[in-house]
Amino acid sequence: MVLSSVYGVWTTYAGGISTLASPGPTGVGTYPSAQPPTNLFDSNLNTYYSSRGNSSAGNNTYAGLNTGFYATVAQCQPVLTGFIFGNVYSYPEREPLIVSVEGTNCNNLTTCINWSLLYNGSTGLDIEAGMASYGYYVSITNTNIYTSYRFLITAKRSYSPYVGYSEIGLYGYSNQTSTSQSGTSSNY
Repeated sequence: MVLSSVYGVWTTYAGGISTLASPGPTGVGTYPSAQPPTNLFDSNLNTYYSSRGNSSAGNNTYAGLNTGFYATVAQCQPVLTGFIFGNVYSYPEREPLIVSVEGTNCNNLTTCINWSLLYNGSTGLDIEAGMASYGYYVSITNTNIYTSYRFLITAKRSYSPYVGYSEIGLYGYSNQTSTSQSGTSSNY
């Protein structure tokens, strides 16, 4: 899938307005500068996106929860039908376990309240792995076209100062009818 933009969010809930996260060394609503949300789509299981969320310091149960990202698809008429998460094997306590996935066609994603819930459940990282790897593929029952998707983490494996994950693979197809494109693909 070709993305035109990816932004981290925090203190964001399904169906609500997105609050943008920012790079920073400490503080609520930040992520480490070397671990931005664009790392989720760099095809490298050794880089990752970490988010502090409402936590300013220390290991705790709520750090990184209600954080995630939204992404706008550069492809015409994309339909998301599944995803796969990459783990953070060196910090398994940070791995997200529950995610909500939403879609929208809003132009301004920071003020958008028209998010459609597509999925709420396991990230596919239920089993802790001892090396960099992907979790299991998660299927979404969806036939609607959305230009943007939002993933929000609502549970993690254990006490930690962040939520972190290395990759996201998005799967689906395009409903574009142009003769310049094949029309379907297994991985955007």
